[in-house]
Amino acid sequence: MNIAATPILSESQILGIDVSKAWFDVFLHPAAVKERFDNNAAGFRKLVRWLKSANVEVTVMEATGGLEAPLFNALQSAEYSVARINPRWIRDFAKATGHSAKTDQQDARLIALYGAMMKPEPSRIGNQKSDVFRALCARRRQIIHMRNQELNRQQQSREHQISQMIRQTLAFLDKQLAAVEVEIDAMIQQDEDWRRRREIIESIPGFAATTARTLIADLPELGTMTDKQAAALVGVAPINRDSGKQQGYRAIGGGRSGVRRVLYMATMGAATRNNPRLKSIYKRLLAAGKKPKVAIVAIMRKIIVILNAMIKANQTWRADHVVTGLT
Repeated sequence: MNIAATPILSESQILGIDVSKAWFDVFLHPAAVKERFDNNAAGFRKLVRWLKSANVEVTVMEATGGLEAPLFNALQSAEYSVARINPRWIRDFAKATGHSAKTDQQDARLIALYGAMMKPEPSRIGNQKSDVFRALCARRRQIIHMRNQELNRQQQSREHQISQMIRQTLAFLDKQLAAVEVEIDAMIQQDEDWRRRREIIESIPGFAATTARTLIADLPELGTMTDKQAAALVGVAPINRDSGKQQGYRAIGGGRSGVRRVLYMATMGAATRNNPRLKSIYKRLLAAGKKPKVAIVAIMRKIIVILNAMIKANQTWRADHVVTGLT
């Protein structure tokens, strides 16, 4: 691929990147310089050389489920600040700013504009071990999803031959699930920080291995944030929907939905069965007129704040953590 001359830009630039399977498009804002590179190691090296004389303040790219990970790591290794953001934020930004065109180069430009206007915080420096760990946790979720699908098909099947095939598939998935969980737990055990995080998370009555794995993999910022940042990152902070004198219904949203789903199930189990302190608070919220789901979300919000404080202070669970937050 022919590469344009290196841009000589003294003014601070925002680099937007749109990643595809075979290539990635880049756009420098406000210089309006664009280029395309192969999505491989050679393309990464060419990009770094291309940017050598450009004053890049921050690079912005979408989190596309892992497709962007090699480029993300390459840019961080080259000491560029990279913000990896939710693709939905870019879609919402496009609607809000009236950008309806859809091409790779237009997407790169839009991402750069988002970076210039919204000024996202650079993502934490990643490493290969963390990427492998997150990939294993994602694979575990996929296996569980496939297993649930097969169980549903098994219930609906009326043919012996089909039922036998489903049982074979389930046996294979169970074997793979066990192997993945062994690998995940071994990685946690070998890392001192992850091992301590697991101890802290699992010290909460009702919170077990699945919750610990998810929070370690998908919420590594725990222990470094403010209370508001922690609640917003998980998506359990209430969002106002007011207009003029009309006050809308407050609801949660955004954030990391995978973390929120796992945290919801753990909190529901703890508050209704396994954690006496949370159970008493849950009953009190219901008695005060809160709907069950609203009560669980309220406890979720306090739990993530408490977990953030526990990890920051390197302390395990105490029942009086909750007293201050919910009584």
